[in-house]
Amino acid sequence: MEWQMPRVSVVVPVYNAEKYIGETLRSISSQTFADFDVHVVDDCSTDGSAEIVQAFCAADGRFSYHRSPSNFGGPAGPRNLGIEKSSGEYVAFCDADDVWVAHKLETQLAVADETGADVVSAIVRDFHDGEEREPVAAPSGAVPRSEISHARLLLKNWIALSSVVARRSALSAAGPFNAARTHVAVEDFDMWLRITHNGGLVVRVGVPLVHYRKLPTSISASKTMMIRKALNIIGDDYARRGKGALFKMLRPVHWVLYVGTSAWMRAVRREL
Repeated sequence: MEWQMPRVSVVVPVYNAEKYIGETLRSISSQTFADFDVHVVDDCSTDGSAEIVQAFCAADGRFSYHRSPSNFGGPAGPRNLGIEKSSGEYVAFCDADDVWVAHKLETQLAVADETGADVVSAIVRDFHDGEEREPVAAPSGAVPRSEISHARLLLKNWIALSSVVARRSALSAAGPFNAARTHVAVEDFDMWLRITHNGGLVVRVGVPLVHYRKLPTSISASKTMMIRKALNIIGDDYARRGKGALFKMLRPVHWVLYVGTSAWMRAVRREL
């Protein structure tokens, strides 16, 4: 049979996630949209993650296992490796402890076809480990969506990485995720700003399509550290536009805007 490129390649970085990776991969394999392959990149795990992933690969030919040559110290390097190994027209991302709703890809690809978006994200619904998740029904009728502009991103990172389906061409034009230690946990924010800086269209679906697992040990758990890192990413964006000096004056304003927007989001909903 002649090999055909899948429409979507899913990239899943994993490091010592044996407790969660099976549930994550089951949520991907259960998608109502079936034209995809999955590239799980193991960042040199020392637990049983590799055995769990390899069992999925043996049971489902759409799944592939890759092992990093050495530990990258963050998910950006494994994501870049997964993008290199994959071939789909679109690339979707999922972290090793998050869970997709069954109609996620189907819903987002329909929106991509309708809008021509370069990136389609979605609302994510938080849950804590061991907490029962609320079921999410497939949308009926028109799917609500809104544009996430470059200016809007400068207020806050509205794009949850595990919700993203992106055109490969937009990722290629923006360049790889920055794997520097300074960018750990904010490398995705940097990517979205680069894509929108290039004129890419980002659309967010207004329904929850991902269950985001809240873990106290996650690298994004420290709010103060995350805000500082996010502001550094915003500063890099100003510098790309030749406005680095302006950002130095506006940094306190951006701090207030970022903190205020985040606080408002936490107050009104458990979804982003």
